[in-house]
Amino acid sequence: MADTEGVSARRRVDFAAKVDPPSRRVSRFGTQVTTMRPTDPSTTRRRLLRSLGVGAAGAGLGTSVGAADPTAAADSAAQNRQPNTIDPIFGLASAEPNPCGGDADASCFESFPAAVRPDHEVEMHIGLPGLLLALAEQGGLSEPTTTTVNLEAADGDIVARNLHRPDATVEIETPDGTVTRTVAEIAELVTSTVGFHYDPAGIHVNPGDVVLFSAETPDHAVAAYHERHGRQNRVPDSVGPIASPQIPVGGSWRYRFETEGVYDLYCPPHQVFGMVMRVVVSEGDSVPSLSVENTGRPPGEESFLPDILGGLDPNVPSSHAALTAEPLAPENIVQNGTVSWEAVVESHRSS
Repeated sequence: MADTEGVSARRRVDFAAKVDPPSRRVSRFGTQVTTMRPTDPSTTRRRLLRSLGVGAAGAGLGTSVGAADPTAAADSAAQNRQPNTIDPIFGLASAEPNPCGGDADASCFESFPAAVRPDHEVEMHIGLPGLLLALAEQGGLSEPTTTTVNLEAADGDIVARNLHRPDATVEIETPDGTVTRTVAEIAELVTSTVGFHYDPAGIHVNPGDVVLFSAETPDHAVAAYHERHGRQNRVPDSVGPIASPQIPVGGSWRYRFETEGVYDLYCPPHQVFGMVMRVVVSEGDSVPSLSVENTGRPPGEESFLPDILGGLDPNVPSSHAALTAEPLAPENIVQNGTVSWEAVVESHRSS
C-alpha cells in the first residue's frame, strides 16, 4: 500500500478553536453592529490570501504570484504625459505600462521624461510557491510532518532522512487538477519560499537620485517608517511621511531621495510578512548613521508567513530581523551598492 500523508484534523480543530465568537459594538452613529468571525479555517485563510493579493489560483504552480506581463509594451507617449515633478511625500505614481517591468535592462530609464527619469530600480515581488498555497487551503500537513519540515527548513538545507515520512506522498488540489508530491519535495518548496519582498532590499543612492519602484505582483506599496504613520521614525530628521498609493501590477512609483541619511521603508499590506527595505543616501563612500526615534510601533519581530502556509515556516526574516541583518547594515549597502533580498534571507537562515 502506498505511503500517503493526510491532512491534519487536529490542525483544523486547533485553528478553529482560536477564533473568537461574534462581537458586538456600537457604531459612531449609535447603532449596534454585530461582527461575525468565520470559524472555518480554510475560509479564513482564503479571505486572508485574497486580501493580500495571493491565492492558489493566482499563484499557479510557480514561485511568483500574479506577476506582471513582461511582454506588455510601454506607451512612450503616455509616459511623456506624466507630470514632470515628484512630490516629496507622495512621490509620482503611474498606472501606465512600466517600461522597466519584467526583464527590461537599464536602457528602459530613457523612456521616462528627463526631469523625472529614474536612476535605479527596485522591484516588488511575492515569492510564494502556488503548490504551498494550495496545500494550505486544503489543511496542510500533519503536525509531526510539519514540525520536522520546519526544523529542516530553518537553515535552508533539507536532509530528507530527518523528515517525518519523507517519501510519503501528498495529493494537492490545484486549479489545474491534482498534483502529487512527496514530503521531501514539499520541504524543498518550503526552503525556496522567499515571501513578500523588495529586490534589491538594500540600495545606495546619491542625493537627488530617483528610484523607480516596479510592481511585478499585486497589492504593493511603499511607506517610510515615520511617526505620522504610527511607526518608529527611521528616516532622516527633516524627511516627511513618505507614502505611495497601492501600485497596480505593471505600474510604478517614483521617489526622489534628496536628503542624506538612512531610510527604512515597508510595504503596508505586507509588513507583517517581513516586506521591508533600506535606502542609504550619501555622497561617495560616506556612511550615514541610522536615526531611530521611538515615536510609534517598531518593525514587527514576527513573520506571519506560517499563518498563510498551513503552519509551514520557511524561516523568512520578520521586518525587524531583516532590518537588523548584517547585509542591510548601512556600511554594507554603501560598499556593495545593492543588497539582494536573497542575501538577507540567507544571512537570517544561517544566523
